[in-house]
Amino acid sequence: MKRRQALSQIALLATLPFPALAQSAEWRLGALFPLSGALAVLGDEAARGLELAIEERNAAGGRQMRLIRVDVSEAAQALTEARRLIQQERAHLLFGSVSAPVGLAAVQAAESLDSTLVELAAAADALTERGARHLIRTAPRAADYAMLAADALTRVLPGHLGQPVDALRIAILHEASPSAESIATALQTRLTDTGLVVADSLSHALRTAEMPAMVQRLRAAGVNVLIHASSEGDAVALFRAMADAAWRPACIMGVGFAWGLADLARAVGPALDGVFALDVPPISTAERWAGGARPFAEAYQRRWASPPRSGLSLATYSGAQLVLAQPNLERAALRASLVALDHPEGHLPNGWGFRLDERGQNTRARPVMLQWQAGRPVTVFPGEAAVAAPV
Repeated sequence: MKRRQALSQIALLATLPFPALAQSAEWRLGALFPLSGALAVLGDEAARGLELAIEERNAAGGRQMRLIRVDVSEAAQALTEARRLIQQERAHLLFGSVSAPVGLAAVQAAESLDSTLVELAAAADALTERGARHLIRTAPRAADYAMLAADALTRVLPGHLGQPVDALRIAILHEASPSAESIATALQTRLTDTGLVVADSLSHALRTAEMPAMVQRLRAAGVNVLIHASSEGDAVALFRAMADAAWRPACIMGVGFAWGLADLARAVGPALDGVFALDVPPISTAERWAGGARPFAEAYQRRWASPPRSGLSLATYSGAQLVLAQPNLERAALRASLVALDHPEGHLPNGWGFRLDERGQNTRARPVMLQWQAGRPVTVFPGEAAVAAPV
């Protein structure tokens, strides 16, 4: 009896058209983020944006999506886990990564196994400079942060500081990590090409004990604009060292995801007010430009009973939402549909547009300059995204 029932069910399935059979299966999505260690807060915030995008897509009906999240903080671990997700978990595509080493390892695995990696956050230029065929990056490059810095330093900050451009003495301070080094290199090149004076450039180890000595060196060099590409821990160490030295340059500009974090504001306190940061668009961005920011924040609040910790979750949500809206997530079909898209700025929830170049880079993902005002990060530049003027 059971055998006859099974045979009849097989016969029934055989009469269904192929698309109906295909739609009965789920899309399996791998996610590689640092969910523990020094980047845990950033990794979790990025993963939350992806989760919200998937939950919304599943709620809309159609072929369901299953997210398989993996905690990875080192390149070797990321390479192993990316291969496992593709080969054993049968993930149709991978998402990541916040961390450049994780992203680069995931790209390597995806390339070798003919799978797709969608990079939702990491900025290192190396990700798109190695000829990867199956990489899609929805977020800005290090070069985009450098262009924004040059624009802000020539068009906004001289008037804000009450000094001419040629009076700015800029120092670039950065961690010895792939993302920060990529940003620092791009900054050095772009600022110099723009004619700005880079008085000093310093690299430091993660969790360095040398911050007091570096602050004294910057002070002696007469630096009045300090750009710091770093993680949260070293940003906090910088403020402690400046407080101990009773010195602070006229302008502090942080670069990277840590500088827009609510956790940084809690750690630094009122000293963070007035500080600028180059980051992905925060929730407080002009509604005319980032019309989806407020609805996203409301959805985030309902899901996790707290407001977004930064604009990072909004950025990963925006990129993932666009990718997951495509009708077919198989590698070749997905890339073809994404290459065909031509969305202007303002299309995605956080204000980005979408247009891929030949390297898989979204050329319409722009960072913004935010400023901490009364304990909140608000966009102050460019003008079309700003909700406040610098103070």
